Amino acid sequence: MTTKKKRAGKYFVFGVLNTLIGYGVYEILALTIFKERLLPFATLISGAVGVITGYFLHSRFTWKERKVGKLEVGKFFVWNIVSALAVRPLLTAFFDMQIFDPLYKLAFNIFQFLHIPFSYDFVESTGIFVLLTAVVMVINFLVYDKFVFGRKEKEEVKNEKSEATEEA
Repeated sequence: MTTKKKRAGKYFVFGVLNTLIGYGVYEILALTIFKERLLPFATLISGAVGVITGYFLHSRFTWKERKVGKLEVGKFFVWNIVSALAVRPLLTAFFDMQIFDPLYKLAFNIFQFLHIPFSYDFVESTGIFVLLTAVVMVINFLVYDKFVFGRKEKEEVKNEKSEATEEA
């Protein structure tokens, strides 16, 4: 298996773990401290926890063979701010378009058939979140690999060249 495929696998595992941590923090805050009217604060705090956890997991495990210094830390946080302010809202608006309604209605009907009492609004908002998360994970992997954690050690360059030679 190539280094890139291994890294993508690690990224996926740690990305899912990070998403679950952020979601867990959000739910705990939303159900205990912030409740209905203050949910944006729960989102803000859980998002910050998610970004910090993501940086720790990806810099220490996914891209552990790459040099990580102040520049990479800055690029990581700048990208995540851009993602939070532009990429995520645009994708959310896209997945909230009516062209996705048949998918959400199908999921809702399956839950109804299985006697799982989810409202349509819950199924739709969860569908938007899942699609958004999947696309953002792919975009983030590409940005992190090329831009954020882009400085490769000599050993990694040598390994990639040998893998390319083996595949040819």
